[in-house]
Amino acid sequence: MEQVEPGNDKLLLTEWQTLLHQTSPEVHEILTSLTDEEIRHLVTVFYDYMLSHAESALFLNTEQVATRLSHSMFHWLRSVLGSAHEDLHQLLAKQRDIGVVHARIGLPIDLVARGARRLKDELYRLLKAKSVYPTTVLSDAICFSSLAMDTAIEAMTVSYSPNYQNSMNTQEQYRLLTIYDDVNVERERQIRSLTDWENQFIYNIATGLPVEELIFLSKSDFGMWLSHKGKHILGNGKLLSGMEQLIQQIDGNLTQVLLNGQQPSAEERMSLLQEIRQLSAQIHFLLSSMFEELVKQENGKDSLTQLLNRRFIPTIMRREISLALHSRKPFVLAMLDIDYFKQINDRYGHNAGDTTLKNVAAVIYEHIRSSDYVFRYGGEEFMVLLVESEVSQASIILETLRTKIAALRISASPVETFSVTTSIGIAEYDYHPDYKQLIEKADQALYLAKSNGRNRVEIYRR
Repeated sequence: MEQVEPGNDKLLLTEWQTLLHQTSPEVHEILTSLTDEEIRHLVTVFYDYMLSHAESALFLNTEQVATRLSHSMFHWLRSVLGSAHEDLHQLLAKQRDIGVVHARIGLPIDLVARGARRLKDELYRLLKAKSVYPTTVLSDAICFSSLAMDTAIEAMTVSYSPNYQNSMNTQEQYRLLTIYDDVNVERERQIRSLTDWENQFIYNIATGLPVEELIFLSKSDFGMWLSHKGKHILGNGKLLSGMEQLIQQIDGNLTQVLLNGQQPSAEERMSLLQEIRQLSAQIHFLLSSMFEELVKQENGKDSLTQLLNRRFIPTIMRREISLALHSRKPFVLAMLDIDYFKQINDRYGHNAGDTTLKNVAAVIYEHIRSSDYVFRYGGEEFMVLLVESEVSQASIILETLRTKIAALRISASPVETFSVTTSIGIAEYDYHPDYKQLIEKADQALYLAKSNGRNRVEIYRR
């Protein structure tokens, strides 16, 4: 079956195929005949250049280059320069995956482009030194290799841009939500602020005060909050647009009264009062709806356990990796799973399962330090991030946690209780910039804990 390519990939695929077809076999022969030593030289030049830039220190170090990255870069160069013999669908898919990883670790795309430019310059020198080939063929080889690398990097960028933007949006939402730690409190504050403006307006109209004393809704405390902070917190474009239009209608009605230059009659005041109250009621409804949606979906908390949900894992992991790279202080990631959780649901019912999750979550949260993080990772699985911790220290903390959970008595009914155990896998951060690798290592340790009998802590070993 033919693969279906995303829109941008279709264009890149077509252009790459055209490039291959219009390039002579001699050119492909030159590029595929580059020796392993020559390819390794190009890789060395690339990483020497990258490591010479201070901004690369957050993403690269000499150990990573030696143990992992050089090998990956070697195969990348082989596949791109030898793309005449590659499956272009798979090759483009690989570039997309690389772009996703770059976005996940926050690697600046301009740094990649800069390194690629140095790589192409060195390749130009290497090919130019091959005097056995005609000048025109060497020129075509230089042109092809440059365009092939540009196409590969563009494919990375196609995946990088939306993934990076999404991570930035989530990071901004997390920042704002840490300012507004209790969304319910903020909701009540702003509903009260809107109600205060409405009550003051009703009082002014009912008592016949001069219209000059009326305050535009957009200039009220609520209006100023919405303009400067609310729209960034609430984030619902359609509902927000509707609310802003209602505010404009209210202020427009007040403007008409002011422009009239005369005090409105009792009948005009009553008509204005009714219209403003109707518009204000709609604003109340929209404001409540947006805050309710925010509480349900965007407060960063799992609704059952009140722990952080996994949505903010990328944001927090990237930040902790950045801190660890600057301070050279490691942290530890732990994956924790409630043993035989399905049997709890089957035997005691889902309410007992929910109670179990809430009780275990409460013990985890109370046991860790205020500087650490605990997430509801999914189902009966939790993730704990212990900052500035080495694996020996973390092992003690998590072993104590395992014991505390095992000591819990959970009520299945007024006359029946049961206990639970947990399996825990831990992995120490090894200064690799991609947090996903650390999660996978902790997962492997968790799998080992389950395989070795459950109700135990296992450490990831290289």
